[in-house]
Amino acid sequence: MRKVKMKFNIMDVLILLGILAVAAVLLYVFVLSEDTPVDSLSGSAATKVTYVVEIAGVDDMYADKISVGETLIDSSKKMNIGTIVAVESQPYVYLGKNLTTGTMELTTVEGKSTIYVTVEADAVLSGISYNIGGYTIYVGEQVNMSLPHFVGVGYCISLETQS
Repeated sequence: MRKVKMKFNIMDVLILLGILAVAAVLLYVFVLSEDTPVDSLSGSAATKVTYVVEIAGVDDMYADKISVGETLIDSSKKMNIGTIVAVESQPYVYLGKNLTTGTMELTTVEGKSTIYVTVEADAVLSGISYNIGGYTIYVGEQVNMSLPHFVGVGYCISLETQS
């Protein structure tokens, strides 16, 4: 039997250089540039957003179950959507019709609170909304909250970016 010797030619060198260049680009994009994540579709760099979620009509016994520093998880998508930086509780006010007078009135409901949860997260601008690791947030969006000692549904009532 004859032994066949392998010889490198210029095409083999060019193919190897091309593979190394692609590997270097992928390494840079996915590993080395994590300090400034970029949305691959829009090219936008991540920015820190602060948004407020309003949870209305919560029983007073649950009003103090949300704590600063907890990680907010969306209970329907099981995604981390930020860290709680502030919690405020106010009496729950109901707008309804007074059946005696026929007028609309604001009434404070005993035993109920409205909770305002302020959340910070890194997000990427995506059209008219922000994307937090695959979760879309915008003013008016329903937020299904899951925390260690509280589960509830609220709505995003404000959203700001930090420069």
